[in-house]
Amino acid sequence: MARVRIAEKFVIRRIAGETVAIPIGSVKGGFSGIISLNQVGEFLFAQLSEERTEKDLVSALLKEYDVDCETAQRDVREFLNYLSEAGLLAGE
Repeated sequence: MARVRIAEKFVIRRIAGETVAIPIGSVKGGFSGIISLNQVGEFLFAQLSEERTEKDLVSALLKEYDVDCETAQRDVREFLNYLSEAGLLAGE
């Protein structure tokens, strides 16, 4: 995968004990909603404020969390696929 980043501006907020990413203004592709993030999702979302490769994200995840490489790769790939399908990645 090429270098990617979050396509639009979002704010991350904690609402009723849950972390969510909320788009500021209109988002291309008609995305209209919020993204619920667990702790790892919040970490990866923050990493994507700048352009990153999938390998960059896996490396960052391995440094931040006690997780094996296979799990980190799977989690990063799933997260990027979700964001890509929602049209929220730039640089693809």
